[in-house]
Amino acid sequence: MTDMRGLEQSSLCTLTATDLVRRLAARDITPEALLEACLSRIALREPQVCAWAWHDPEAARHQLRGLPVDGAGLPLFGLPVGVKDIIDTRDMPTQYGSRAYAANRPIRDAVVVSRLKAAGAIVMGKTVTTEFAHVHAGPTVNPHNAAHTPGGSSSGSAAAVADFMVPLALGTQTGGSTIRPAAFCGIVGFKPTYGDIALDGVLPLAHTMDTMGIHARTVADVMLLYPILSGRLVPRPAAPGRLRIVWHPGPHADEADDDARQALLAAREILTEGGVEFVDVELPHGDLAAMSRANRLIMAYEASRQHRALFQATPELLGAATCTLIETGLGIDPAQYEQELEGVARCRRVFEQAMQGVDALMTFSAPGQAPVREAGTGASTFNRIWTTIGAPCLTIPAGRGAMDLPVGVQFVSGCGRDQHLLELGLRVEAMLGSMNKRRPV
Repeated sequence: MTDMRGLEQSSLCTLTATDLVRRLAARDITPEALLEACLSRIALREPQVCAWAWHDPEAARHQLRGLPVDGAGLPLFGLPVGVKDIIDTRDMPTQYGSRAYAANRPIRDAVVVSRLKAAGAIVMGKTVTTEFAHVHAGPTVNPHNAAHTPGGSSSGSAAAVADFMVPLALGTQTGGSTIRPAAFCGIVGFKPTYGDIALDGVLPLAHTMDTMGIHARTVADVMLLYPILSGRLVPRPAAPGRLRIVWHPGPHADEADDDARQALLAAREILTEGGVEFVDVELPHGDLAAMSRANRLIMAYEASRQHRALFQATPELLGAATCTLIETGLGIDPAQYEQELEGVARCRRVFEQAMQGVDALMTFSAPGQAPVREAGTGASTFNRIWTTIGAPCLTIPAGRGAMDLPVGVQFVSGCGRDQHLLELGLRVEAMLGSMNKRRPV
């Protein structure tokens, strides 16, 4: 038994969050062993991956010493979690990915951080974000190939989970900032319904679209964390019968590359063989395409109002892309902004009606594999529509492309059907398992 436990401790960081919670509860492993395994992994890989904006091993050990000995009643007892650096932490710096906030120390935790701590999780540090969760990238690389981007804006969170530094991490999404990095890094990403998880203590970018996100290695791991972040018990729906999924490459399908198209088609074939019924539903393609454009305008308008004072006082401390975003937003007429919001509400109603009687739609997670870092963090083309109308989204790994980098497929459901989408995700993930093989670097 001693030899087996020693072997397990050397690879604990590669286990899923669900498996770790089970083993911790059964006392097959100790939280100290798990913490040290993750700390060792970070020490080994962080110089190459650069996933962390702030990380202090002693601070993590201090948190663990403050937990009860047995962890009874703590659903995340001893589980290491990464937190995106636009989410406030009172005992760690929160710099929002910007030089303008280099000395920022929040006086209180964000609601989601308080809920993590109350559940017994160990906040391992702050993961790298693009500036203000927009596009000005930080130093993080894709763990599968350091020449490529991990995506943005939740770059550090996705990379830390993909590289086995932590089993779970928090991100956010205003365009495609949770789904796209998850797809690029070969992990599961979940963006819940807009407003479902409180964002108190999270730096706003565009307050009518900002949404919390979860990065994990399995759908079950997302389901472990989701009710804790939402602050309520989430009843599991009755097991659905045959899944009915809408085939929806979308109005921007011609912007997907061969790798993304082949992954989507291969996933459809596997799911069909597994008994999934793909159906045609009349979706408002023109209205949906308009939502992609609306996302850009609404984001610029709201971000400019949020960050105008800082931009006017110290523009030299902001990245060029951030300055452009704010300048663009300040030039948008308020009447045009209100018109866009009305269009969003209308499209959401039409979408919800169209999705009655089906479980979800399947589409691209990203245009393809992760681009090289010099080309930016990748396009949010296949995410903006769903973020803008507030729908829940889930990306699941679907093999690799020609450059041996991960590709994902995305599932979208109606607003408020988050738990139903995750239940669907469990079944889909099992069917697509043959497409995905991942080993630690």
